[in-house]
Formats: sequence, C-alpha cells, structure tokens
Amino acid sequence: LLQLRRYTLFRRAQQLLLLALPFALHIALGGFVGSSFVIVWGFLSVLMALLFGSGREAIGWFVAFALAIVGAAAIEPALAVSSRLPHWLVLLFFILNVVAVSSVAFVVLYSFVSDRRKLRQLEIAYVNQEVMLRQSEKLATLGTLAAGVAHELNNPAAAAGRAAAQLRSALARADDAYARFAEVDVSRQGRDALRAMRAANGTTRPKIIDPLARSDAETAVEQWLEQHDVADVWEVAPALVDQDIDPQALTELARDIHGEALAAGLTWVASAHRAQTLLREIGESSARVSDIVAALKGYTHLGQGAVQSVDLHEGIDNTLAVMHHRLDAGVAVRRDYDAELPKLQAYGSELNQVWTNLLANAVDALGGNGEIVVRTRRENDWAVVEIEDNGPGIPDDIAPRIFDPFFTTKAPGKGTGLGLSISHNIVTQKHGGELRVESRPGRTRFTVRLPIRTETAAQTRG
Repeated sequence: LLQLRRYTLFRRAQQLLLLALPFALHIALGGFVGSSFVIVWGFLSVLMALLFGSGREAIGWFVAFALAIVGAAAIEPALAVSSRLPHWLVLLFFILNVVAVSSVAFVVLYSFVSDRRKLRQLEIAYVNQEVMLRQSEKLATLGTLAAGVAHELNNPAAAAGRAAAQLRSALARADDAYARFAEVDVSRQGRDALRAMRAANGTTRPKIIDPLARSDAETAVEQWLEQHDVADVWEVAPALVDQDIDPQALTELARDIHGEALAAGLTWVASAHRAQTLLREIGESSARVSDIVAALKGYTHLGQGAVQSVDLHEGIDNTLAVMHHRLDAGVAVRRDYDAELPKLQAYGSELNQVWTNLLANAVDALGGNGEIVVRTRRENDWAVVEIEDNGPGIPDDIAPRIFDPFFTTKAPGKGTGLGLSISHNIVTQKHGGELRVESRPGRTRFTVRLPIRTETAAQTRG
C-alpha cells in the first residue's frame, strides 16, 4: 500500500512537471508565441493524458492544458523575452518540432491503423471459424439425416416397385379371365349381375380386420369356389373376401351364371380388384415419397432466400418428418401448437437446424422410451417454442456448460459437442432471441424465444 501511494505521488508529480516545464523552454526560445515548441507540447500533452491516465484523469489533464494555454496567452507580453540565440538555432528547433510532431502523429496513426487491421483480420478469422464449425455441424447432421431419409425413401420406393411388378401379373390375369368370360354365352342378366358385383365392391378396402374372422371367411369362400370348379382358389378367395363377397352373394350370382362363365367371371372380379389394390399401394407409396421429399425440401428451404417468412409449426413438422427414422417405437411426440402464432421473418434453414439439435438431444436422453412435447405460444412480441422430454434430466454440475463449444457427454463418435453451442449462436446472435434450459429428473425443457419482427425490420437486420 505504501508503494502504491508513492507511485501515485510520483505519477502526479511527473504529470505536473510535464505541464509546467514547457513554459521554461518557451521563454528560452523567445516566448509563448515566438516558440514553435508549443506545437509539440500541445500534441504530447493530450497524448500523454490519453495513454497514462484513467478517463477522469484524461479529462482533467485536458482541462488543465486548456487553462494553461489560455493563461499563457493572457500573460504573453510578460513572457516575451528578447532571444539572443542564433537564427539558425531557432530555425533548427522549428524544423525539429515539425519533424517530431509529424513523426509522432505518423507512428500513432500507423499503430492505430495496424491494430485495426489486425483486429479486423482476427474478427474475420473468428467469423470464418464459426462459419466452418457451423457448416461442419450442419454437414454432420445432414449426413446422419441423409442415411435416415434414404431408409425412409427406400421403404415406399421398394413397396411401389413390388406393387408395379405384381400389377403386370394381375392385369394379365384380369385380361385373360375377361376374354374367357366374353367367349362364353352368358345371359344379359348374368353379365349385369357380374358387373354390379364388380362395381359395388371393386374399390372397397377390406372390411374384415380381425385375423380369425378373416381366416374363417376365406375358408368358407374357398370351399364354395372348389365346389364350383374355380381354379386358383388360394388367390381368388382372399380378393373376394376383401370385397366383402361371401358364399351367399356367390350363390345368388351362380343363379345367373354357370360353369366356365362363373369361374372366368369370378377370376376377373378377383384379378381386377387385385389390380386396383396394387394401384392404390403404388399411389400411397408414391405419396409417401413425395411427402418425404417435400419435408426435406422444407427442412432445407431449397430455392429460398436466407431471410424469409417462416412458419415455425411447418419447420418443426418437417424436422420431425425428416427425423422419423430416429423416433423409436417407444418415443411418443405430442404437439401443442398455438394456432394464432404468426409467421416470423427469420433464417428458416438455420432454425430447422436448431429444432434438429434439440429434438435429437431429447431422443438421446429418452433412450428409446418416453415422451417429447413440443409447445408453441406467443408472449407479447416474442414467439416461444418449448421442447420438453421426460428423461432423466441434466446433472446440476453439467447444466452451466451445455452451451459451451465441444462440450458433450455422449460417447466418442456420437456427438461433436457443437450442436447446442451452434443452436445458441443461431438463436441469440443471428435472431436476437434467447435459448435457455430448465432441467430436473423427469422433465428437461429447452425454451427458444424469437422476436416477432416485420418483414422490413428483419431484412434490415439480415
């Protein structure tokens, strides 16, 4: 403490001398106005105040310097003396003063500009590094999602391929059966009865769902078909049962159609229904592929600008659709959306990355069994999204660090430690929002708050 006091006393004495001593040199060189040293003094005084004093001391120094200048100007006649120095010496001092001021100004400005350039380079390097980390995490996430999406696409695509292959056979059987039926002499009443049966039941879905009841129905139809010499009863019977055709309906049809015509007609009805069933499967499989592609396109926001009008509900639904392969059978997702929540002007693709990271963490925390709840609501000028799971929770000693870069509790190879950090930056820095977590055993909730801005304000910010 004594040394600190001595240093403070020394520094103040030094500042006082810096302020007072130049007057003596002014007088020696011909007075306040006649001396050009006032240039150096004025420059160095301000510089010293800024470099070696606090903010308050710098202001005090500058005020003292200004008062000294005014006072010196007021007593200028008393300070003026007849200088006996040679003219060349006075001229040399003048030149040295100008050179000194120019040199000091150049050094100060050059240092300032150099520091600004270095700071700018460091800032650019930091931004580039952050962008690279964000892109790396996004590529890692997309790589994982791509494998899952490929699996999701493979199932309906394979189903459509199998249905298409079976459709050719079903159509061929239907054409052959109809040709055989057309060659047989059948009454008009019989033809109308067969067409009526086909029209009434051709597009229906199976009505008998219980496996035991269906098995009994197929057995009864097979026995009736065998009694009437219908071929391939193992293919015809299931198709007739799908159309809710029972032995009673077949008996009524047999009153108008007999023999070969009956067998060909029932084969045609069964094959045509099989063809329509396969067409429906192809349509449903194609629709599933289209839904997955649409969800993936919405997830990545392909063909759209960086800042766009974003429907948070659509983005979350697209993310869940893309992540469907990660939702185990024991994981249930419940949506509690606010229907009045407006669209936001935001970076849609990056927000979807946030939902992906938060949902992936929730799925990992549940370990294949539990519930995830996604809630949305509006609070004044904020859109709030909550993603909650009923997993074991986050330990208290870990919770303060979960948003730190490269921090992860997952096993090596299962996590980069960047997901939550990047999500935090996207929400807070890019959107001016908030991301926080509350956790206890049985409930972990991540809350995202995003400002609701007008389109003009969002474009200005972006």
